[in-house]
Amino acid sequence: MPTLKDVVKPLIPRELWDKVPRSFDIVGSRSGAIAIIEIPPELEGYKFVIGEAITKLNKHVKTVLRRIGAREGEFRLYRYEVLVPGPTEVIHREGNYLIKVDPTKAYFSPRDQGDREDIAKQVMPNEVILYPFAGVGPYAIAILKRQPLVKLVIAIELNEYAYYYMLDNIKLNKLEGKVLPLLGDAARLMGLFCGVDRIILTLPLGAHKFLRQSLMCVRDGGIVHFYHLGAEENPYGEAEGLVKSYCDELGYECQVVNRRVVRDYAPYVYKVRLDIKVGKL
Repeated sequence: MPTLKDVVKPLIPRELWDKVPRSFDIVGSRSGAIAIIEIPPELEGYKFVIGEAITKLNKHVKTVLRRIGAREGEFRLYRYEVLVPGPTEVIHREGNYLIKVDPTKAYFSPRDQGDREDIAKQVMPNEVILYPFAGVGPYAIAILKRQPLVKLVIAIELNEYAYYYMLDNIKLNKLEGKVLPLLGDAARLMGLFCGVDRIILTLPLGAHKFLRQSLMCVRDGGIVHFYHLGAEENPYGEAEGLVKSYCDELGYECQVVNRRVVRDYAPYVYKVRLDIKVGKL
């Protein structure tokens, strides 16, 4: 199968061939998908050529967006430039579940699918799970589709667009009654649900602000999944330092039972996850 580089080679100067991105994200399905790509400044004059080439490579891609810069703003969204215009609301399939989303309005990454599956494998029947920063609800959906005997997932989201997509996804996957969706600020709502079995803190740039509260809120013996960013030379160091500091302060015996590099976040920076078992007695 030809690569993007193969398709655009005849259309751009030879000295730019090595600048062509090797990969891009696809959100959606065969009925319609969005391609999201980062294009370096050297290829600015050929960005629309690259966009059209992606639609030739992937017949189900109807829209191509260029991701610009880092996530920003209150809801940590990317900015996009339209290279090939089309619909931006799609239904994305992961395994045995569906995610409805517009990535220009609510954050969603197909690259986290493996991490969602890894979390879902750990969940046991009858658990109550607290899920702040839930976005459109992908972790809740993944967990409940793998472990239908979960008692409840409490999913909190501040972005109104993401919240309403989460409602759609609960219905789309027939999970009414298994997810309690809440629109609001996690900082104010998390304390209402202390004693839960598991807390999932998926926001790598801000989860540390909620780590102390989460350690206090999870039950004795419960699990906190803490996401953070780590440099290549010591990806877990800063995250583990934060965990130790808060656990020592609270007098808890915390054990990091699992470490995972979720994926690349930026050059030489990784999104990482620590699974923390919290002992309070």
